[in-house]
Amino acid sequence: MKISEKIYSHLPVFFQHAACTLKGFMINHRRYDSEFFRFLNNYENNAVDAEKELRLFMRGISGMDYYSRLFAKHGVDISFRNVYAEIAKLPVLSKEEVKKNTAAFINPAFKGKTITAHTSGTTGGGLVFPEAEEAEHKQWAVWWRYRRRHGIDFNTWCGWFGGKQIIFGRAEPPLYRINRAARQIMFSAYHLCEETAEHYYSVIRNRKLEWLHGYPSQLSILSSLCLRRGLAPVDCVRIITFGSENLEDWQKNRIKEMFPRAVLRQHYGLSEMAANISEDRNGMLVPDNDFAYMEFLPLDGSPDICRIIGTNFSNPAFPLVRYDTGDTVSVEWQDGKPLIKKFDGRKEDFLRLPDGRIIGRLGQIFLKLPEVAEAQLVQKTEHDIEVNIVKMPSYTDETEKKLAAMLNERFDGELDIKIKYCDKIARTASGKLRMVVSEINAFDGKRK
Repeated sequence: MKISEKIYSHLPVFFQHAACTLKGFMINHRRYDSEFFRFLNNYENNAVDAEKELRLFMRGISGMDYYSRLFAKHGVDISFRNVYAEIAKLPVLSKEEVKKNTAAFINPAFKGKTITAHTSGTTGGGLVFPEAEEAEHKQWAVWWRYRRRHGIDFNTWCGWFGGKQIIFGRAEPPLYRINRAARQIMFSAYHLCEETAEHYYSVIRNRKLEWLHGYPSQLSILSSLCLRRGLAPVDCVRIITFGSENLEDWQKNRIKEMFPRAVLRQHYGLSEMAANISEDRNGMLVPDNDFAYMEFLPLDGSPDICRIIGTNFSNPAFPLVRYDTGDTVSVEWQDGKPLIKKFDGRKEDFLRLPDGRIIGRLGQIFLKLPEVAEAQLVQKTEHDIEVNIVKMPSYTDETEKKLAAMLNERFDGELDIKIKYCDKIARTASGKLRMVVSEINAFDGKRK
């Protein structure tokens, strides 16, 4: 735990509310400046020439050592008169290659301001990279375009169920903190269990929250626990938006039982900015092609399941061309073009603590551990887990100590943890790595 988090964790609840609000004001000041609103206006009015943006981006990176060699090797015409044909000549770029050669993808010609971004990814391996400030404004403008299309505005209060830990250790209600700057009631996903579910339910009803946002795993758990306790459906919620995980049909059904008036809408984005997909008012999943250039490449033997391959032309500070996001979608082909039917990636299981708490979004543990190439958590009983690790060359004994401390902190010391090292973690039949493998049912603790 960082020093700032230790100080925060010992503050009275009122001052934790104030700290969350202060942090929110700082983020808003950076994120929502005049440039943000200019981009938002352009996106909402379809004023972005995506092909022109992509062509300028490709020409701009042609002088980088990495890309100049790559373009020469594959015979790319750097005038990019037909930019899509030239990009198609290039091989798909894996996250593993980017991690191993991160410095090669930092654009020395980019002179604008940057911030540090990071991602854990579905394999648990962290990636830390520069992000143009302008790119952050663009990304949030695209996300707010999606929200505003569904009737959400900057004054709409949100019940937030995200992965960031805002309450540490065991705690009594209130199991949320308030970020007034962002108009968020930030619920603690890590304290949600059968005994606390009614508290979350009451806050949503009493505050008449119209908008909930967060991980499908957390909102489906909340719905299941409330239904199990016989609580009446909540009518005040009119819109629920989801990100970071795939929304399964069974989760939709549970959530709709608990929130029958709510419209459920999904959004897909990633820190690398190589892809962005938003669900529209009609429930169609639409690629945001004015933000990133996306390709959908069929998996071998499965033409209707495609990898999401993206080029992040909105972030020239760290250009990624034909980047494999590691995620997949189911598609229906119409006149040679893919119509996205559903997201298949980012599925996540849960772990269960002995006291009944259900823990998900476990990729957050590895968010700031770029020394870990891959990771998998395996729960065999309620009391222990095995953590399989594939090490990067930079992995040291200090990394192991840091990892062990973070695991113990996340699970409040309630699980026996065994760290195991391996050269490769076994994949599923579809070639994906499961971040979590549980041999017990997270909801009742029984073996599957």
